[in-house]
Amino acid sequence: MGDLCAKPKIQATRSKDSKAICILFDFDGTIGNTETPAMEVAFWELAPYFVNAEPSKLEEMKIKWIQDNAGKAFEFMLEACEKKRADAKLKSIEEVRKTKTEDAKTVEVVNTARKRFNLCPLHECKFPSLLVQQKEETVTALGVLTEPCDGIKKVFDELKESKIPFCICTTSGKPRVPVCVKTLGFENYFPPYKIHSGESDFTPSRFKPEPDVYLKGARTENYDPMDCVAVEDSTSGVGSAANAKVGFIIGYVGASHIPKERKESHAKDLLSGRKSKDGRGANVVIEDMTDATAIMKYFLAEREAGRKVPGGKIHESAIKAIKGKYYVSEVCTGN
Repeated sequence: MGDLCAKPKIQATRSKDSKAICILFDFDGTIGNTETPAMEVAFWELAPYFVNAEPSKLEEMKIKWIQDNAGKAFEFMLEACEKKRADAKLKSIEEVRKTKTEDAKTVEVVNTARKRFNLCPLHECKFPSLLVQQKEETVTALGVLTEPCDGIKKVFDELKESKIPFCICTTSGKPRVPVCVKTLGFENYFPPYKIHSGESDFTPSRFKPEPDVYLKGARTENYDPMDCVAVEDSTSGVGSAANAKVGFIIGYVGASHIPKERKESHAKDLLSGRKSKDGRGANVVIEDMTDATAIMKYFLAEREAGRKVPGGKIHESAIKAIKGKYYVSEVCTGN
């Protein structure tokens, strides 16, 4: 097979009896089915400050907004909202928060939504900024609402049985992810040293598609990035893994925030490589997480044989092991 991977900057070492690969999991929408509730919290945090948003249409607006913004850091959503307000010559969000002059009808709708997440009424909040408020309230909401993605525990158990190491490499911050891990009952899989955060582990934060969190995960596990598999549900995440020169990228579109009618288009986006510097996308995208183990074992066999998998491609032998629906850009044949 061809070699489309550049030589990585990190030269990791590990014990002789360890497996040839390591798995680097994103968290939201990959391990935890958290993207929808987390994005709902983000939507309702920003809703009082949207420009020209009609209170009666906020619930309808929410669905498309979540689909368009899934995978983005809240900082970017906040920045975009502030820009629209500035373009409309409106006061900044923090000025409005300080004076509690949000539209009354909008606040009424927002408070109804906040109650569903066990959050206090908007004007009872005491947080110093909307960013801090979003971080704290997301932790509160996810501590109650977090559920696992279908099939993910089976994958963890199979990896454990095969003695293939794995960890979390996420944009999301701490303590949000550790709280979710505890809620899911996954602490045995992910003790604190196996949770890596682009937001919390770097100063300043390094959000995907920057490669830092994947480089850190590989380094901490003592693996070269080219010997790692990334599992991602967002284009920014795929870009981050590609920019870190991770050896193989599995895209996933089985979580609840990706509706059935958008799975194919989202899969094509993960394959596109539009967020990676070299244009490299996912090697394969799956809908059923339980298909991931067979793909990982294919990559393990390739690395044990000293072969590299070309970026954005997968061999026909690996495709045959996939039971659910999948999406690919290019399939390799032959030896």
